[in-house]
Amino acid sequence: MTVKKLTVIAVAAGLMISASVYVGIKLKANDEVEFAIGQEEYTVNGTTKTFDETAETLPMIDEKSQKLLLPLRWVMEELKGNVEWDKNENTAIIQYQGKTIGIQADTKKADVNGYSITLADAPVFYEGSIYVTEDFMADIFDTTIIWDGNQKQITLRTEAVQRPMVYANIMQYAGQEKSYYVMIPVMIGLNDANYERNLNRIVSTDITEEVLSFMESAETQLTLGELKIEYTVPYRSKEMISIAFSGREIQEGESHEIKRSINIDLQTQKFVTLQDLFRKKDYMQRLAKECGIDKKQLPQEAEEQFYFDKNRGLVVFWENEQGQYEEYTVSFAKLKNILKNNYQFLLVENQPQQQI
Repeated sequence: MTVKKLTVIAVAAGLMISASVYVGIKLKANDEVEFAIGQEEYTVNGTTKTFDETAETLPMIDEKSQKLLLPLRWVMEELKGNVEWDKNENTAIIQYQGKTIGIQADTKKADVNGYSITLADAPVFYEGSIYVTEDFMADIFDTTIIWDGNQKQITLRTEAVQRPMVYANIMQYAGQEKSYYVMIPVMIGLNDANYERNLNRIVSTDITEEVLSFMESAETQLTLGELKIEYTVPYRSKEMISIAFSGREIQEGESHEIKRSINIDLQTQKFVTLQDLFRKKDYMQRLAKECGIDKKQLPQEAEEQFYFDKNRGLVVFWENEQGQYEEYTVSFAKLKNILKNNYQFLLVENQPQQQI
């Protein structure tokens, strides 16, 4: 994805409210729900229904964040999902699209299929009901959000064909001298459950070890230390996931940029290198030519330091002698003649993305 997330700006819509109102909305997946501001009727899969004006759990726009808040039970049941309330744990349990999601009010921590993840916004209680933001629908259910200020409508569009999702589990700590903020990707929805567990364990272990190494080295230093690692998912399909990490580490007053990537072939269940992708023996020569550089300038590190971007193509990068990263892009069109047949799917346009 990058899933496109658009914050609802109430000012632009002429709405400055903190109570329930009729809001124009359309939800598309296998089911479709649509209703508009000021109208009592709405439709579900073409069937007209009447909205109860006395209902306390209507969609609303939060006055502070200016984000759309959706009553969880209403929106999930209209999409033929299921929501149950665990009184002992004070947790809402959602069953939808093959996922089991556990969320609690006023906390960003959540559980998806047994994995701990971090939400962009904490769910909230209002008038006895739990509400989630439009970002929740985008991040959890691969939904694109579109705000139409002229029509006062919001469209949440979820594709019927589900693809693997990448969720964020955030580790953070802020001490007087040392701090870190690290995003760990959690991949859910792979066809092989055992591979999914092993893959997430490997990725989580590698990143956690880096955090531990940072904290151990920081103990012996008197200066401020900071570690920050974030990621984006510039390419995601049922066949492959590319994750690009970026960040910075500050130790002993020196700042060092962090940049890396992983590319996962979901067909072969392995991390891939450039050699795995290209059929020509001289692919490095060809790649250097497409980058506009001499082959000698293309270091061996580029073999694993690359990722695919839906909108740009292949992106390769490496650290130069000055400690700065150089980045080069090769369009998908230029890759066509050197990609192996089983990777020609990379040339297909409009693959969904996710951005966090």
